Amino acid sequence: MRLLGLVRTSVALLAMSMGASGCGAPTRLAEPRAAEVPIGMSTRSTGDARPPVTVIARDGDALGAIAVAVATDGVAEERGALVGVALAALVEKRLSLHGVEALAVGGWNGWRLRTLVASPTEAVAVVDAIRAALLTSVAADEPALIEVARKVGALAPRPLAHGALVDLARCTGEAYGSTGDVTPTAADLESWRAASHGLGRVAVATTGAEGIGEAAVRALRRGPTWARGAALSASQWPAPDARAFVYDASGEIASGTARIVVTARTATAERSVAAASAIGDARGPLASRLNALASPAHLHSVVATANRDGGCLAATIDLAASDLTSDAPARIATAASLARQEISVEIADVTPDPELGRLVATRATDPRDAAERAAWWSLAGRREGQSDTDARINLIVGVAAPRDASQPAGVGRADEIRAEIDRATLAWHAPVVDARTRVERGQGDVWLLLASPCGTLPEGAGDAGVGAAVAMSAAAQAAQGARDVEVEPFSATDGMGLLVHGSRRSGETPIAQARRLADVAARAFAADAIEGSSIYPARSALFLRGSEDDARALGALANALALGHPSWVLPSGTLAGLSSISDEVIALRAAAVRAGPMRVAVLANVDAAQADAAVRSVDRWIARRPGESRSCPPVPALPAPRAGTYSVERPTGAPSEALLAIPLAPGDREARGSAMWLAAALQGSDGLLARALSPSGEGAGPSLASAWNAGVVGAPYAPALVVRIVASDAALDQAVAQTRGLLDRLRQGALSEGDRARAAATMAKANLAASLDPRARTIDLWRGEPPPPAPSLQALRAFADGVLHDDGLIIVAARPRTPLPRAAAARETKARGRE
Repeated sequence: MRLLGLVRTSVALLAMSMGASGCGAPTRLAEPRAAEVPIGMSTRSTGDARPPVTVIARDGDALGAIAVAVATDGVAEERGALVGVALAALVEKRLSLHGVEALAVGGWNGWRLRTLVASPTEAVAVVDAIRAALLTSVAADEPALIEVARKVGALAPRPLAHGALVDLARCTGEAYGSTGDVTPTAADLESWRAASHGLGRVAVATTGAEGIGEAAVRALRRGPTWARGAALSASQWPAPDARAFVYDASGEIASGTARIVVTARTATAERSVAAASAIGDARGPLASRLNALASPAHLHSVVATANRDGGCLAATIDLAASDLTSDAPARIATAASLARQEISVEIADVTPDPELGRLVATRATDPRDAAERAAWWSLAGRREGQSDTDARINLIVGVAAPRDASQPAGVGRADEIRAEIDRATLAWHAPVVDARTRVERGQGDVWLLLASPCGTLPEGAGDAGVGAAVAMSAAAQAAQGARDVEVEPFSATDGMGLLVHGSRRSGETPIAQARRLADVAARAFAADAIEGSSIYPARSALFLRGSEDDARALGALANALALGHPSWVLPSGTLAGLSSISDEVIALRAAAVRAGPMRVAVLANVDAAQADAAVRSVDRWIARRPGESRSCPPVPALPAPRAGTYSVERPTGAPSEALLAIPLAPGDREARGSAMWLAAALQGSDGLLARALSPSGEGAGPSLASAWNAGVVGAPYAPALVVRIVASDAALDQAVAQTRGLLDRLRQGALSEGDRARAAATMAKANLAASLDPRARTIDLWRGEPPPPAPSLQALRAFADGVLHDDGLIIVAARPRTPLPRAAAARETKARGRE
């Protein structure tokens, strides 16, 4: 029996096949739960020295079924699948000669037979015939030998492409032949039959009404005893440290292409089969990560098998010739080591249901499939001495020579490919993501922020806002399939990525919850290509935001503070930058982000193991290559900020606004902290600005401004203390003058201890609000910067004296368009018409 997770276009199936012929309809399996397993499946004893019978009792089928499974492992192993194919042909023909229409299919590890029965009476006759066909010695002149010769001859045109693929055949059980196969003699067949058709190697199963199963049990019980089959020894597994085998696959696959086969042995069949569903999913982690590589690799198939001493899973991966025209060994190695690592992780992480074998059998719609699966699974067992979660991995790489190559690629570059795989494997084992975690037990959600610490550093005036577009596009794409996960874009000067959070699903473990959230963020931000359908709304939203009055004023300020790099101050970008970026530019920026450093912050709500699981899940999605260096670009030297007054036109009727900015030294955290405290002293209804903007300058009477605030922007690359004033057009100039006078007084030491105390209260209130918000806590954890220490009054005065110089002030005045008098407007309209 083999269970297949076949990837074809966008469809992933976990199915059971009849063997090399591929007979039998695939069956989609849901997540197995023991409560769903029907109770009508049981194992019945037939007495000593007779094989037991697995009985699936169910109604509704027009006919019942009987199946037999036989293990041929260790019997003439040098003949490969020929043993199983020959014995299957022998028994099928013997039954046919006795009037029993059955289908027998042989493979590398055994053979299987199934047939329909209409009644208990017929079941007895069929069981008797099967027993005779299995246990009767082979005669040199019996007619069945003709059918054996025919089936063996049909096997020869389907040889293994290379001896290295024997491991794949052993894993999947597929029937492969050899052009040198010789039809077995009667003596050969008898030797194989005696070794295989005995107790310990044969299983029987029935499907249908209860009477069919009981009839089969009675027939075996009253019949003669069975000899024991040849002893079953442990099957051959790859060595733990086995290196990849590389061979010339020319003629097997298209010219210039490569094929990677990963086989994984597990101690139990349940683990391989359960893992196949996730590994073979066309939208799952393995397929998505392979597709996101610089040279995309495509998951061709995933096959999971139940064997007598464990399980086996085989994944086949293809690389196109167009992606291997340069640096082929490294590109093949990256895909191969990624696949090996991902398969190992999935096998270790899966939680198989111990009732999975029952589920596989009882879920079959055809009674013959159900009986065959039950029979084969009853032969499956556990491999002793092997950990449940470990997987023994073997890697086989076939490379076909290009059409114009003079030397076969698989032979000429084998050592180079193996060396690259070794290097790539080490690279995949080394963590890439910078992790910062904290456990907050009892919280409702797990929070995770994955972002590039480079932020807007690489952006210039021509692409200001492209990072924000990447974050918004990735968030929109992730949200489409995230279900109960909240996804938000994170866009700041010092970081750009995704913030996700979500609560635990019913029955979900804390670790599974963390992995699910991490997969949503990492898949969207670090692996999947951003689709155009997600880019368009993100660009439109950013463009609308950049068109708003406040954003236009901030854009002018950003251009003055960070010449050539406005997004260092305004991460959402400027109209000029957003108008210049295309889908291709956004895609290139996303690729550059993925090749750079990544940082993740996790607020777990159970324990450290939950946080670690989230970090490991994120790290799995980040592609890497040996020897690569992940760092942000160096910070370019900027010209000094351009002091002066800048004008921005606002729509008619809009209030006027002024931004007054005092540039700070980049990288000076102490100065930035003092600026934050000074901004706190400036704001509020009883702050320094409130008093300065009253007509008397002492806070009495109506204010010159309708709104005001202060803060620090542009950190860490172009920081500045900024004061914002909103006023009527007539009062704006006076409000600006009053503010400039206030700043000059502060420079001369006017700040009092009362002002500092008020700033301390404002800072404490803001810090409390942030500490109560898990979103803010997650971002603070990601940044990893402690809050600025409280400066003394003397330190604040020294800071004011050092930076509050009027000649370095940048002022942006945003005023509404002045309406023209009616006559002037008419003349202008006529003039435009003549133009």
